[in-house]
Parts: sequence; structure tokens; C-alpha cells
Amino acid sequence: MAILLGIGWDVGGWMGTKQGIAACTFNTQSKELQWIGKPKNTKIIDHTLWTPQNIIHQLDHSVSIEDFDTTVLGIDASLGFPLEYKKLVNNERTSVEKPSKEIFNPYAYRETERHVYERFGKKPLSAPFDKLGNNATLAITYAMNWYHEQSFVIHPQQRWTRGDKVIIEVYPALIKSFKPSDIKNKILSLIPDNIPIHTDAYDAAICALLALLYAGNGEVLKNIFLKEPCIKLETATQEGWIYYPVVKVEDHDTC
Repeated sequence: MAILLGIGWDVGGWMGTKQGIAACTFNTQSKELQWIGKPKNTKIIDHTLWTPQNIIHQLDHSVSIEDFDTTVLGIDASLGFPLEYKKLVNNERTSVEKPSKEIFNPYAYRETERHVYERFGKKPLSAPFDKLGNNATLAITYAMNWYHEQSFVIHPQQRWTRGDKVIIEVYPALIKSFKPSDIKNKILSLIPDNIPIHTDAYDAAICALLALLYAGNGEVLKNIFLKEPCIKLETATQEGWIYYPVVKVEDHDTC
């Protein structure tokens, strides 16, 4: 038997407002899913105190991360920047070739975002070019601090370390329009009915459920897994990867 914890964070910006948080658990023996408190909209009052445990305490002060066998934190924000963009800001020579479409701009979008666009027809925001950069830099800063100070590892950037505390990047807006719709419906049906759809708390609940799916590896929702990187692994470990649900374990080398 194992008790799994999924934490969701719908990231706001550096000023601390518009954060959404949620957490849910799964017992692998009883097959019971439970929510910790109620998904909520919140603020970061003190950046030095914003930790995974602090997030849990905002939902239920009696719960400790140490009580769980595996904890996965799903974050709705880019946890990496495009390789070409990083070269650009490091004063390396780069291309001035015009892209055929905006999504193919190597300074704006990562390979994972192009994959989402090509597979699902949905274009994520660009961390370098859109307002998302505010959220992304906050999320990356915390993820790295939690790696050094809280024993979390970031996947796939540090995928060689499985660990029992993991951070992944997820994309709730994709799930809301997800195809196949049966996966979408199974995930969204688990969110408490009293959480309004168009709120940060609702998106955080999706993040928490995706985190729990990653922790459960096919047990939380039978035979539903999160897709491991199917782009070039070296690229995924440098840029990051948006984890999304699939019906079965697919060949990691194909999309």
C-alpha cells in the first residue's frame, strides 16, 4: 500500500496575486481519492515562506508532506525556455530567418509547445514573448529552490533521479478542451462541484489531479498515464516538457 499526494499550483506573477492551489491524495490499496481541504485562490504574502508544505498548510494545517510515500507537484507555468532564446540572451550568434508560422519561432516556443500545437491544435503561451514570462520565471525560481532545499527533483530535466518528491509542468487549459474527451471527462469529474470553472482554484485542481496521475502511474484512473517526452530527450531535459494524459503507456520515442 502507498499513499500518494498530488499538489497543484496555478501560477500567478511575482507580485504574488492570483495564485491557485489544490491538493489531493490516493490510497493504492483502497483506491480512494480524497481532496485536502478545498482548492482555493490565494496570494503569496511572503516569498520566503512559499513552499510545498506551506501550500498544503493553506488547505489543511494538520497535513504534512512527510506523511506520504510519493508527492508530485504539478505546476501550470513553463519550467524552461527555448534553447535558441537562451543562446540569444547569452550573446551567441543565432538565426535571423523568418519562421513560416509564429509557433515555429525558435526564440518564442519550445519543442514541447510545438508538439502540443501539432498534436492537439492548441498553442500555449510563449514564456519569452508573452506575459507568461512573469509566471515562468517565478515558477522556475521556486522549482530550483525546492530542488536544492526541499529534496524535490524536476522532470524531465532531472529524470535520471526518480525520487519520491517530483515537480512536473502541466497545462490545465489543454485538459479543458482535451481529445479524447473521455479522458477529459474522467479528470474533470473528480473536481469538487463547488469549485467555479473559470477560477485559478479550478485550474490548480486540474494540476493536482495530473500530478496525482503521474504519481500513480496508471492506478489513479485505470490505464491513464502522463506522456513522457517524445521529442529529442536532450532537448526535453534542457527546455522542459508539458506532461499530458494518454490512455496507455506509449513508446517514449514516438509521438
